[in-house]
Amino acid sequence: MTDTDVQDRRGAKRREKPRAGFRPDLQGMRAVAVLAVLFDHLFGWPSGGFVGVDIFFVLSGFFITGLLLRERGETGRLSFRRFYVRRVRRIIPAAVLVLAVTVLFSYIIFPAIRAKETLVDGLWAAIFLANWRFEQSGTDYFQEGQPPSPLQHFWSLSIEEQFYFVWPVLLLGLFWLTRKAHRRGRSSVRHSALAATMLTVVALSFGWAMVQSASEPTTAYFSTFTRVWELGAGALVAIAGPALARIPHTIVRPILAYVGLAGVLSSLFVISERTQFPGPGAALPVLSTMLVIAAFHGSEVRGMQPLTNPFALYFGNVSYSLYLWHWPVIVLLAALMPANVTYYILAAVLALSLSHISFTFYENPIHKSKWLEVDTKVRKRGGATFAISPQSWSMAGFLLVSLLCASLLAMQISDRNSRLNEASETLAVAQVVDSAGPAIDPCFGAAALAIPDNGCATDIEVASLAPSVDRFAKDTQGAYSCWRGEGQSMPRCSFGSTKDDALRVALIGDSHAAMLLPALGEFMVSENWHVTAYVGWACQWRDDVSDDCEEAMKTTQNALLTEEPYDVILTTSSRKYGGDGPVAIEAYKDAWAPVAARGTKIIAVADNPAVSDEMLSCVTRFGASSGDLKRCGQSRQEAFFDEDPLIAAASATPGAEVLDMNDLYCAGNWCPSIVGGVIAYRDTGGHLTATYAKTLAPFMKDRLVALIA
Repeated sequence: MTDTDVQDRRGAKRREKPRAGFRPDLQGMRAVAVLAVLFDHLFGWPSGGFVGVDIFFVLSGFFITGLLLRERGETGRLSFRRFYVRRVRRIIPAAVLVLAVTVLFSYIIFPAIRAKETLVDGLWAAIFLANWRFEQSGTDYFQEGQPPSPLQHFWSLSIEEQFYFVWPVLLLGLFWLTRKAHRRGRSSVRHSALAATMLTVVALSFGWAMVQSASEPTTAYFSTFTRVWELGAGALVAIAGPALARIPHTIVRPILAYVGLAGVLSSLFVISERTQFPGPGAALPVLSTMLVIAAFHGSEVRGMQPLTNPFALYFGNVSYSLYLWHWPVIVLLAALMPANVTYYILAAVLALSLSHISFTFYENPIHKSKWLEVDTKVRKRGGATFAISPQSWSMAGFLLVSLLCASLLAMQISDRNSRLNEASETLAVAQVVDSAGPAIDPCFGAAALAIPDNGCATDIEVASLAPSVDRFAKDTQGAYSCWRGEGQSMPRCSFGSTKDDALRVALIGDSHAAMLLPALGEFMVSENWHVTAYVGWACQWRDDVSDDCEEAMKTTQNALLTEEPYDVILTTSSRKYGGDGPVAIEAYKDAWAPVAARGTKIIAVADNPAVSDEMLSCVTRFGASSGDLKRCGQSRQEAFFDEDPLIAAASATPGAEVLDMNDLYCAGNWCPSIVGGVIAYRDTGGHLTATYAKTLAPFMKDRLVALIA
């Protein structure tokens, strides 16, 4: 073969037509989607960048349905084996690589509890049920304020894979039901059945998305049933292919495409976290993406340079890799350094570099290979080879999934038992208290701020922190052992003294009130207090409490007004949910006034400072030194930016007093994360650690006794 022959063949290869079904404009849409998600996650801009996921859903529904319909039309059958082999080659290798690397670095960088939770997230993601995991944890009150999982973005991939498992089977069933009509040349019957079925799925899913988005937005965001309409929308475009192919080859097609692209781009800015989503908020990006797809269906793409230029095509090609890598990079890097200019540059460079390298040298070669179609040849040392058949790979995959499911089940059972043991053990400890009261260490916890000139060392060492960095996020010590969960009735639990002459005290409120129990448990016996707790999810003691706790608080209020009056009622709630100031103040007064009129003294405990993301990230940052830990905190202005309506309500209610402990959270203009060697907060929801709450006990006791007297 001559050099000229080689050049001719290379030239011919370069002049090959694009592969059948390839749409460069839709590759550009993938670029728009992944860059929108990247910019939103990294920079928080544009406000609706998260709709990039919705664009992916529509594109996936279109591509998968079009592929299945073409195969059926060309071969007269659907090969599940061929379909799933292609899906596995395209999705599994890159996903497994990112999962493995992320879990490995999580165990290096994160505290132990967060690392373990990342492993559990990875197990759910590996069996394509990550959206169920994050739906559950996202609606778990005790996960509020916790830092995000570096694998949270796998929720969308899980929904797509669930669609890939169900839709081909449903499609095959429809083909079977319409086989007789198709044989008689009535192909319109088949198309009508396909369109009607998918229209029904889309309508039901969208309707459910509207309901769930209004009542349970977190569930709606992650749920398969509220998202499948978006994939179904793409499938509808593929089903309507024959009709769309008849659109005139004129300026009509580019106009449709540009109108759709304008709708997609506008959705990035008009949609925000305040939008009811995904129903109806996702309708704009979904319908707009459908329009872009439909514009050039069955026709050559022309005049779409914004989507077909080399830049757009490159990011479209690497979109899957970039989507997989960008979020772990953002989250893991935040555990190593603060969010400054260096962080943003480094995160962008790492995400882009990892996606390019993994796509070029790992993902794409596997995708183009014949893996799982022919025997895989493996060369041993010494030159000998052996083959692994596709059946062997399938069996290995089945065994691996079974092992993952078994591991996940074992970890879930272990976590449940651990929570139950912790609740019962600490509840018992709370009732056995030294009658002499707790001794005060002037250098430990709140005493470091309460006792002036205590001469304590100012160095902070990670190894000596209490609770430890590995455990502080779970440091509740039984505070929630008597707790009204979402949708439940209000429990009533009693603690402390059982003497007949004990002071009858009630504690009422939300999770911030529950975190006062460890402090009260330090002196309720020695002070002869009998404490009854009414604490629960979203249960502020006010007239306009949230719908979920409305009935529970009505029951509680009725008990307060009809049963023997309490001597004292302590109440507090998160300033984060204070709502409109004047309205909240009146709502608190309306609930308190009739109870106070019965002779009960009401003491409103002013809420502790708000907690920022950086305050918590600073404490857990990998390799943090003593100097770094001293800088963990925020200014008083930031910490008390949201006013606490409890204070004004108590001042305006006869028989009510305010217990303000905020001098034990802040020193001057600085509110630190760590006080006297104790990590003060568990999360960005402003929940105290039980350890810090206990250090407040001596000072809380003295102030309460003074107010009651």
